[in-house]
Amino acid sequence: MNFYIVNNNGDDNATELLRNIIENDFNNSIVGTTTDPQQAFDDAMRLSIDIMFVDYAMPKMNGIDLVRRIQDSRHYPHFIMMATAIDPETRTKAYKNGIDFFLEKPLNIAEVKTVIKLSGQNIDMSKRLLQILDLVSGAATNSNTVAISYKEKKKENARSILRFLGITSGNGGQEINSIISMMIERELDFEEINFAEAFGCDAHGKKIIFQRVRRDIRSGLSNLAHMCIDYPENDIILEYANNLYEYKNVHNEIAYLQGQRTSGGQVSIKHFFNGLVQESSK
Repeated sequence: MNFYIVNNNGDDNATELLRNIIENDFNNSIVGTTTDPQQAFDDAMRLSIDIMFVDYAMPKMNGIDLVRRIQDSRHYPHFIMMATAIDPETRTKAYKNGIDFFLEKPLNIAEVKTVIKLSGQNIDMSKRLLQILDLVSGAATNSNTVAISYKEKKKENARSILRFLGITSGNGGQEINSIISMMIERELDFEEINFAEAFGCDAHGKKIIFQRVRRDIRSGLSNLAHMCIDYPENDIILEYANNLYEYKNVHNEIAYLQGQRTSGGQVSIKHFFNGLVQESSK
């Protein structure tokens, strides 16, 4: 899930505590933090945010007004509000304006973990209800909407995995995003892509693209190997190791990083992209 934190200026402890709890789960990522409610609103318009932590006490615009403004713009992340001390009337007003949970400062670690878990369950339940409604309706227009939404979700999942691997900002990042988007949109395997048509390149241009892409994918292998060393029993890391790189290559990369080999693992562009499409469907 994607989290965003907008916290009152001068309360770095709460932001750091939330960051540590959220990022301890490899399924989660923080897509932004700010102390400025206007910046939070602007970011909510352009980022994919599942859960937003909102401080009630902020300059220029309080947390309830920010929540209302975001919802009026037809963006609907789930909101968790934080406040040092707040009266029952204001608390009730916050719930009526769309927050899911309320946390009192100073934040309690156990309570934060529980609220995050419950928010995640709410999101899963909402998705299931939408799927049921789409199935019940049976309308062709709804079916087309579901198909489009499903592909967009797959693209976002793929981008999340790329961020997890740390390979979104390399020289080949634009080509990687273009390739994965094309595969998902057109339902293609990697070997079915016509690079001359898609990228307007000849054989030499295709080779240059592959070199940039391979270099970034290779960086992802190194990053994943480091994570395997630090978290050897994490199921998500092990799944990515096998489906994106084949575990033998990650194993060889680990051995290289630990000085047990003179060379690291190999990467297959075809295996990586086909595996990334598969992982994006989960």
